[in-house]
Amino acid sequence: MHLEQPQAIRTIFFDVGFTLLYSSPSDLEICQQVCRRVDLHVSQEELAKQSTQAEEFFLRYMRANPHVWASDSAIREFWILYYIQMLRPLVLKHDERLLYELAQMITHEYDSHTSWQMYANVLPTLRALHASKKYTLGAISDWSPALGPILQRLQLNTYFDCLLISSVTGHAKPSTILYETALERANTVADYAIHVGDSYTLDVLGARAVGMIPVLLDRKHQIKQDQVDCLLIHSLSELLPLLEIEG
Repeated sequence: MHLEQPQAIRTIFFDVGFTLLYSSPSDLEICQQVCRRVDLHVSQEELAKQSTQAEEFFLRYMRANPHVWASDSAIREFWILYYIQMLRPLVLKHDERLLYELAQMITHEYDSHTSWQMYANVLPTLRALHASKKYTLGAISDWSPALGPILQRLQLNTYFDCLLISSVTGHAKPSTILYETALERANTVADYAIHVGDSYTLDVLGARAVGMIPVLLDRKHQIKQDQVDCLLIHSLSELLPLLEIEG
C-alpha cells in the first residue's frame, strides 16, 4: 500500500512505547537486578518462564479493565499486581510483604527516565521530519506522567508540538476522545493527519475511528502487507519515503 496524496499530510502523531522507545535494561534484566538488591538470586531462565505466565495475566487483566491506562493510580496498581504474579513462584514461602516490596521497586525502575532508550532510527527520522518544516509532530501514549521526564532526558520533547499522555488526559487508547483531543491540541483535522504505532487494536483502530490515517509499525517483521488493511512499515525510517521525504 502507499499513502495517497502524501503532500496533503500536515500532522504526524507517534505512539511512544516500543514505537519510539524500548526498555533498557530489558524487563527481565530489571527484575533480576531488583531481586538481587534484596538478596534474591533468580536466573534469566526462571524469570523468562514466569514472564510467559505473567503475560497471560496481563491479557486477562486488560480485557477485564480496559481503562487502566487512563489513571496513574490504576496503572501503578496494575504493574504491582503484574510483578507480584510474576515473582510469586520464585519467592520463598510466598512472602507477600517481600513480593509487594519487589513489585514496587520494579515499577519504580520503569518510571525512571534512565530505563528507556530510543531505537536507532528514531532520531534521524524525527530530524528529517522537523527539518522539512512541513509538519506538526505529536505523541499519543498510554503511559503514566513519568513519560514527560523520560522524553526530556532523551531530548525528544523538543521535536513534539504536543504530547498526549493517557493518565493525564483521563482517556486511554483506543478512545476516540484521546485521539480527538490530540487533533485539537495540534490544531489540525483528521484528513491531514497520520498516526504511527505498533498496536493494531490501540493505534490503528483508535486513529482510524476519528478519521486519521493509521500506519502500523512492525519492527519484528511478523506481519505482511496482505495481512492488514492499513499502511505497514517495518522501520520508522520507512515513514520518510512514504511521505516522499529524503532521509
